Amino acid sequence: MSTKARQYWPALDGVRAVAIVCVVAYHLDHLGSGWIGVDIFFILSGYLITTLLLSERGSSGRIALGNFWARRARRLLPAVLLLLVVLGVYAWAGGPGLVPAQLRDPALATLFYVANWQQIAYAHNYFAAFTAPTPLVHTWSLAIEEQYYLVWPILVVAVAGLAASFGSRRGRTVRTVPAGGAPRALLYVTALLALVSAVAMGLTAHLVSVNRAYLGTDTRAWELLLGGMAAMVVRPVPSPGRQRPWAALTVLGAIAVAVVVALAGTSTALGQPPGWIWDGGLVLAALGAVAVITGSVRAPAGPIAWTLSLPPVRWLGRVSYSLYLWHWPVIDLVTPSTIGISGVQLLAVRLALMMAATCVSYYVVEGPLRRANWAAWWRRALVPIGFGATAAVLVAATVAPPLAGTAQLASTSKHQAGRVSSAAGPMTPRSVALTGSAPSVGDPLRVWILGDSVMEDSSPGVTAALQATGRATVVANSSFGGWGLTTQLAWVSQSQQIIADYHPQMIIGTWSWDDAVAEHHPKTYAALLRRALATWMTPGDGVELVVLLQFPQTGPSPTLLNAKAQAQAWAAETEAQDDWDAIAKKVVLEFPGHALYLSTSQLFAPHGRFLTWFRTADGDWVRARKEDNTHMCPLGAAELGQLVVNDLMAPLGLGTPQPGWQYGAWTTEPRYNDPPGACPADQPSAHYTGVAVPVTTARHRKKAGHD
Repeated sequence: MSTKARQYWPALDGVRAVAIVCVVAYHLDHLGSGWIGVDIFFILSGYLITTLLLSERGSSGRIALGNFWARRARRLLPAVLLLLVVLGVYAWAGGPGLVPAQLRDPALATLFYVANWQQIAYAHNYFAAFTAPTPLVHTWSLAIEEQYYLVWPILVVAVAGLAASFGSRRGRTVRTVPAGGAPRALLYVTALLALVSAVAMGLTAHLVSVNRAYLGTDTRAWELLLGGMAAMVVRPVPSPGRQRPWAALTVLGAIAVAVVVALAGTSTALGQPPGWIWDGGLVLAALGAVAVITGSVRAPAGPIAWTLSLPPVRWLGRVSYSLYLWHWPVIDLVTPSTIGISGVQLLAVRLALMMAATCVSYYVVEGPLRRANWAAWWRRALVPIGFGATAAVLVAATVAPPLAGTAQLASTSKHQAGRVSSAAGPMTPRSVALTGSAPSVGDPLRVWILGDSVMEDSSPGVTAALQATGRATVVANSSFGGWGLTTQLAWVSQSQQIIADYHPQMIIGTWSWDDAVAEHHPKTYAALLRRALATWMTPGDGVELVVLLQFPQTGPSPTLLNAKAQAQAWAAETEAQDDWDAIAKKVVLEFPGHALYLSTSQLFAPHGRFLTWFRTADGDWVRARKEDNTHMCPLGAAELGQLVVNDLMAPLGLGTPQPGWQYGAWTTEPRYNDPPGACPADQPSAHYTGVAVPVTTARHRKKAGHD
């Protein structure tokens, strides 16, 4: 049985309005669970698209796939092309807050509607996981919906065709679903796929990562499929004789969604939803959304449907697609650092800009193009032309900018020379007592550098500084991403092999991958670090000195979009680093004259303020840390190298570094452009003074008592 669907349900525009308000409020840090708005969009899209497909099949007996996809393109593509072109021009013009090279991949992924998979792939790349978010980070949901629009109609046609063919061969009447006349086999297949997808989401969230569960098409398809199932089961027409039950169902659905939204705001320190969301919480919210959608269609006079149908609410729902496209670029690019205001003023400017962009997109671009007659060939040709032109603009506009180097390091070094030596105390470099003759040009001190990716970025500068003294040479560098005593189980044998092959006399290292163990099991980690130093300085191996550098203070992670979650994560990371520092300071005391701890906070966080840029004597700023606020740019590496030399020059008998070492070819190594644009030659906002480092409790606690 077929039922021709109504062409317009006012309350469903209201559902869109609620969803977009949740999303915008979430990204403005005013609703911690507002991300559920995207789930509402998914369910509504599944419902509407399936309703349209079943209506077309019921009225004409077939589904014209070409026409369906053309309508989707006219509805969705123009606004996306406009957004991408505007961002491309903004990047080309050097707009603040955007690194052109970091826009290219997300922009092309958005253009081809694979942004969710691009973001998943980047999250699995070690360095890319630290890159700053782009103004297109929100387009992952558009990609999932477009992939659904591409595959779902084919599945509907295929299953309906197979069911009809099978029924005709058996001489049986094909049993249909209540709404739209589609075969029940389609409902069963949809239910099975939705169940598999929902289970996959839960398992992926717990066994792989929340990021993979949240962004994957396979793990989010169940919401679109659930909306499709609702369209198959519930006829999309009012129910005159049963208004009250449907209105009551709508109210219950709204309550279910509200409860989940209220509870899901208790996110973790990493800005992730609570674990119960993946164990059924999101399914409850989805079922509530289905009840609101179907109940509003069946009982349009009910209190919820009536509220959702109010003219202002409907208008916001109609422009919700444009608002979704533009709200995040505005939030991402209009910040205190780019326009110099904050608080209520910043909020007002952001809201005004995103609504202005929304209206231009909806009334000037989307509406006219959607209503235009596309029968003429030249208008149809505009689609590939616009697509190709947008891609060309993006490629041309996202060429990597000049990279931050060390061109102004000479003045920087003079300016900072008095404050880049390590703190004194019981681990003073003056207590070093190496055996044998002092290092010389003919017999330089042999150095081994080890550590994680931060040391890997820093090592060219440290190497250049040491070797510029003429009395030290780096014979081994085993630093790489993820190195730690707790992560590299074969560190003992690997260390012994390096010592046997290169005969280093001094080891310099820093790493952060052991911080969690140092924080939660200090006694265990102290014993492990003690063992490491003893292993490295085994009598007869030749290593006489181990220098542990304080891990350079990290800054707030730009990958966390929620300000509260960002602050919590930074505080937790800083506290764990402080715990490692406390253990390192104590352990080196057990190797007097042969182990040192050198602090670096006076360089990277002077006076308790984290610095991304270092100021030069002439008043300019040069970027020292990558966009991730963790890894090093050439200046940061050079200054760390200068600090090490300043501390070790006198006690080890090293010479003064020869001028010019800061400008060597090492400053142009590919690592300083990984990922592309990681070290742009940019400037901070006016009156930049850094960011206050979180005050942690680690230094005030007695760690020795717990393990």
